[in-house]
Amino acid sequence: FTLLEMVITLGIFILLSASVFGILTGVLESASRLQDDQNHHDQIERFNAFLKKQLKDLPAGSSVISYRRGDGEGLVQNGIIFGREQVLTAIDAKIQPNGYYTLRLAHFDPSTLPQNVTASPLLFFETNIMAEKDVSWKPLIVDIVHVEWKIQQPNVTDWLDTWSDSSSVPNIVEVSVQQAGALQPTAMDFWIPRLIASTT
Repeated sequence: FTLLEMVITLGIFILLSASVFGILTGVLESASRLQDDQNHHDQIERFNAFLKKQLKDLPAGSSVISYRRGDGEGLVQNGIIFGREQVLTAIDAKIQPNGYYTLRLAHFDPSTLPQNVTASPLLFFETNIMAEKDVSWKPLIVDIVHVEWKIQQPNVTDWLDTWSDSSSVPNIVEVSVQQAGALQPTAMDFWIPRLIASTT
């Protein structure tokens, strides 16, 4: 081989190697993107199943309220609290340093309720959530672009942005969640059965 032939052969080899590397990188990126999309879908499905069970199985005499901390995060409401007496659950959206939100879960700890407090556990739990005090949060879904709760009253077709009536439960709760990279939010509707505590 002459020197020119060696240079041409080496150039062709480099071009072919670069093409193969580009194709391989594209395939790996596509596979990673598909895996991320599937993981996001699985997270939403698990969240949907969890909320469906929790709201459908609310015992008679339960309360549902939504709240907003007023911390300038741009949400209509940060989350909801539901349950009965000292068995309360909160689902909340908290902003991350990167500007996205973390959807998180907390249960009311009855041991944090002081003996001399006359407020209901629901009000006490909400107050602690607003103050970020004595509440242990568990992250559910990270990198949420947008989350919004809507509430529908019984026998009314209009949707409300917030629900503060702790003496009754709404007819339907809707949550809309959009993860980073998703083209549109996923809306989930949950019907709450009308339950009345037995007097017998």
